[in-house]
Amino acid sequence: MGVKVKLFSKLREGREKEVCTKECMYDLTGSDTVEQAVEALNVNKEDIKILLVNGLDAELTTPLKDGDTVSVFPPTGGM
Repeated sequence: MGVKVKLFSKLREGREKEVCTKECMYDLTGSDTVEQAVEALNVNKEDIKILLVNGLDAELTTPLKDGDTVSVFPPTGGM
């Protein structure tokens, strides 16, 4: 099943040649974390301001399980 990763705002820019642009699937390989999922999608960690897993605050070290949804937001005006 895997994990759905949603990218927002400028994190979508320049992804036209990527497999996905705003909503991506990440296949779990074991005890994966949010950090492994965003790295696999070539998202620069410095560009991340807010992380959510299933709508709840998360960290890069948050473990993932099948069916989770990760939402990744960049800094926006004034953040």
